[in-house]
Amino acid sequence: MAASPGPAGVGGAGAVYGSGSSGFALDSGLEIKTRSVEQTLLPLVSQITTLINHKDNTKKSDKTLQAIQRVGQAVNLAVGRFVKVGEAIANENWDLKEEINIACIEAKQAGETIAALTDITNLNHLESDGQITIFTDKTGVIKAARLLLSSVTKVLLLADRVVIKQIITSRNKVLATMERLEKVNSFQEFVQIFSQFGNEMVEFAHLSGDRQNDLKDEKKKAKMAAARAVLEKCTMMLLTASKTCLRHPNCESAHKNKEGVFDRMKVALDKVIEIVTDCKPNGETDISSISIFTGIKEFKMNIEALRENLYFQSKENLSVTLEVILERMEDFTDSAYTSHEHRERILELSTQARMELQQLISVWIQAQSKKTKSIAEELELSILKISHSLNELKKELHSTATQLAADLLKYHADHVVLKALKLTGVEGNLEALAEYACKLSEQKEQLVETCRLLRHISGTEPLEITCIHAEETFQVTGQQIISAAETLTLHPSSKIAKENLDVFCEAWESQISDMSTLLREINDVFEGRREKYGYLSLPKPMKNNANLKSLKPDKPDSEVFAAEGLKLTSSVQAFSKQLKDDDKLMLLLEINKLIPLCHQLQTVTKTSLQNKVFLKVDKCITKTRSMMALLVQLLSLCYKLLKKLQMENNGWVSVTNKDTMDSKT
Repeated sequence: MAASPGPAGVGGAGAVYGSGSSGFALDSGLEIKTRSVEQTLLPLVSQITTLINHKDNTKKSDKTLQAIQRVGQAVNLAVGRFVKVGEAIANENWDLKEEINIACIEAKQAGETIAALTDITNLNHLESDGQITIFTDKTGVIKAARLLLSSVTKVLLLADRVVIKQIITSRNKVLATMERLEKVNSFQEFVQIFSQFGNEMVEFAHLSGDRQNDLKDEKKKAKMAAARAVLEKCTMMLLTASKTCLRHPNCESAHKNKEGVFDRMKVALDKVIEIVTDCKPNGETDISSISIFTGIKEFKMNIEALRENLYFQSKENLSVTLEVILERMEDFTDSAYTSHEHRERILELSTQARMELQQLISVWIQAQSKKTKSIAEELELSILKISHSLNELKKELHSTATQLAADLLKYHADHVVLKALKLTGVEGNLEALAEYACKLSEQKEQLVETCRLLRHISGTEPLEITCIHAEETFQVTGQQIISAAETLTLHPSSKIAKENLDVFCEAWESQISDMSTLLREINDVFEGRREKYGYLSLPKPMKNNANLKSLKPDKPDSEVFAAEGLKLTSSVQAFSKQLKDDDKLMLLLEINKLIPLCHQLQTVTKTSLQNKVFLKVDKCITKTRSMMALLVQLLSLCYKLLKKLQMENNGWVSVTNKDTMDSKT
């Protein structure tokens, strides 16, 4: 988000969140340890399974015995590493130390038991000393494995509690510093406190981003992304809004603008904790109503279940469920922005769905008393009819909402109202301010209602969350733009007031852009083009490469790129064998220029340059740029030679064949 840097120690804090988990190299040893616990656990499961699945009646060759012993030893070694990680976590968290240590002791004992039971050196003395091994007491290994998995699970759960506590502690620090920022009276004091606030937000961004990566529930992941999106954008808003208040302490609109930012950040911080702890404050429940598409999906599942069971639900329940769905259609039919044609069609399809449900219920009652083939066929036909009507209704609702959204986005693409507000602000024109503030409020209401309609037809829970986030953002940001514009109009020569208005306008424009992406995602889901997506309209958490370097096998982008370059050279070399000598030589000369560049880029990416990160990045960019230039020449040459080869083989190339060749190339 563009903004002037401001005084030293202040301006850069707006980039705390970036577009992901922060990308900052924090010394978070706990995070590395907890991830190490999970990494260590994975091989244990397969190794233990191998041991338990070993057949007693199999003829035991020396090779088999040695393999079993290696598995037992590998389990014990893995447990040893696991225990070290667990003990390290325990030493850093005294309140959980005793519980973690007990679980680690149990795991260690289980690992040693498994190693002893699979030790083939004891087999030679089996008959003389009666030594117990896996071959005489397989249940011993099973018991030890159960104890091991139980203790490992305890450590993982306790480690998760540690991470949650760390996120809560980080949130509390941020809140405490925000309270100090709200009360600050001097600019010098503000600079000092905001610097501390920036560092604390970096830590919180890092922790919440990693937690978002680890979440398995897609709905929770989307909620976390939405909350972090708010914090990302509000950080810069808080900076400029606070500076404006300090510069104009008696301006009511400036204070209103700042309070709005603080309030929204507090709600977002609480939302993160709610997701992390999986509980709502004061036992609240999620009161957001189910979307129309979700309701239709569940209703169709219920009626289709009648094919298997005619008695699993009541007729009244089906009728009530459909009425609830049709009642929610009022969001479309009552909207001032829904066209007359769409409204009439929605009402018509709603009436048709009611009639067909009554027909279905009538046939259903007959089917319960008469088990004839004709009744079964009539029931099937009734199910298909109402399913078809509901699908048609979904299409109509989707068309209504997406058409409205597309028209709105197109109409407001040039941001005329925002530009007018900025102009009236620097001119100090209060009368024009009132006019354009009213227009922005109308635009805001249109966008809010459109987001509400899009939520009904979004098709997935993550996209529903994204629609709710967009709705809230337009609602809040619209009011804040008006208060920021009022402040500038009252103080038209104030640079900080102008900067503040710019920041809020950029947030609005950014959300408009995100809404375009959201609309595209909704269309993709509806048309079946995309089942999984990466919340393109919300910030994506990035891997924290500094902290997870030893745990994540992913290669840097430059090294991936170099490897693909070498693969390409192999493919081109294979192609060169089809060419005549002169052409082949010309192509090989170009390949020989590319190969050393690929190797050089790989070397640069693998070289460790302590305290010279920028030098390494610069070298990677230079090598990559050179590779790209060569690739352009190489691919162009390949195209010409391919075209020449085809002409020589076929004698001529038709227009149709040429088009096909172009697309393939």
